[in-house]
Amino acid sequence: MFIAQPEYEENREYYENLPQGQRGIVIAEKEFSLDSGSRLVVIHKPFSALSIANLLNGETGERGFAEDQAAGRKPFTCFGVRALAVDDEEMNLVVAKGVLGTYGINVDTCLSGREAIAQCETSTYDVIFLDHMMPGFDGVETLKRIRELRGGIYQDLPIIALTANTVSGAREMFRSEGFTEFVPKPIERTILERVLRKVLPKNLIQYNQSPGNSGVPAEETDATVPEALKETQESTEETGVENLPETVEDFPASPFAQLEGAGINVQLGLDYCAGDEDFYREMLDMFHSQGQGKRAEIDSLYESGDWAEYAVKVHALKSTALTIGAEKLSAQAKELELAGKRGDADFIRANHFSLLKAYEKLCAQIAGI
Repeated sequence: MFIAQPEYEENREYYENLPQGQRGIVIAEKEFSLDSGSRLVVIHKPFSALSIANLLNGETGERGFAEDQAAGRKPFTCFGVRALAVDDEEMNLVVAKGVLGTYGINVDTCLSGREAIAQCETSTYDVIFLDHMMPGFDGVETLKRIRELRGGIYQDLPIIALTANTVSGAREMFRSEGFTEFVPKPIERTILERVLRKVLPKNLIQYNQSPGNSGVPAEETDATVPEALKETQESTEETGVENLPETVEDFPASPFAQLEGAGINVQLGLDYCAGDEDFYREMLDMFHSQGQGKRAEIDSLYESGDWAEYAVKVHALKSTALTIGAEKLSAQAKELELAGKRGDADFIRANHFSLLKAYEKLCAQIAGI
C-alpha cells in the first residue's frame, strides 16, 4: 500500500496497524521521517523508478532499496577524487560540477568528445562522467577512444554515462557499449550516490560527513546562521516549541513565486540544485542568458532540415529545462527529439514553432523575477 504523507498523518494509528504481512510505503517530503518503531517504509520525493522496482522486488537490505534511500541517511564525501565531466551543454556541466563538488570531488569539464580525449591524453582521472548524446563524437565514440589512450591506462576506469534518456533496459544497453554505469540527467543525489559507492574504491569514500560539509567546526558555522533563525533555535531549546509565524502573511514570500504561478516546478528545480537557492538562481540566469542563442541554433537546424542534429539540440533543451523545473517545456522538447530521431518532418513542422514560443516565454518570465 502506497500512502501519501497527508493521509498517513491524518490516520497514523490505522496505517501503523496494517495486517501482518501487508507492506505500507509512505510517499513523503524530504524532511519527513517515521518513528523508530514504525513497520512502514518511507520514500522521499523526488524518488526514482529504481527505488520502486527494488522495493517491489523485496530488496530492502543494504544492497537494495535501503542503498537507494541512503542520501542524507548515510552521508559520505570523496575528497581526493578527480573527475572529468563531459557534456556539450555548459549548464549541465555547471550542475554536474556543483553537485559533485559538494562531495569534495575535484571536477574538470569539457564541452565535446574531442576535447575530452585530448584532456585524457595529459591528465589522469578516477572517474569520468560522459554525456551519451553529443554532436560530433557522441558518448560511445568518445568512450572507445578514451579506452584506447596511453596504452590502455583507462581500460578499467569507471566511465559513467550521463543521459536524459532513461528507458527500460538502459543499464544493460550502456554496459554493452562499454560504460560502467549510468546516471540520468538532471542528476539525482540518490542515484549518484549509489553509483559512486559502486564504482569508486572503498578507500576513496569517507563516511560520517555530510555532502557539502567541508568539515568546518560547528562553532564556526554557527556564525553564518541568521539572527532570526538563532532566536527560533533558542526558543525551541528553552520551550520545546518553535516560535512559528501566526498567520500566512507572516511567512516570507517565495522569491520564485512568479515562476510557480507560471507552472514551473520550483521545488523540483531546487532539488536538482542540491536545495541551494543561490545555485538555482544561477541556473535560471544561465538558462535565460543562453536562451536566445539556443533558440537560434534550434531554428537554424529546423531550416536546414538536419533532423538528426535537431534531435541532439532539443535533447539538450529537454535536460536543461527539467533542471530548472520547467517540466512542460522539457516534455515538448522530448517529443520533438523523438520526432527528429525517427525523421518525422511533419510532426516537427507542426510543433517546432510552439516549442520556440514556449521557450521564449519562459525566458521572459525568468527575466522578471
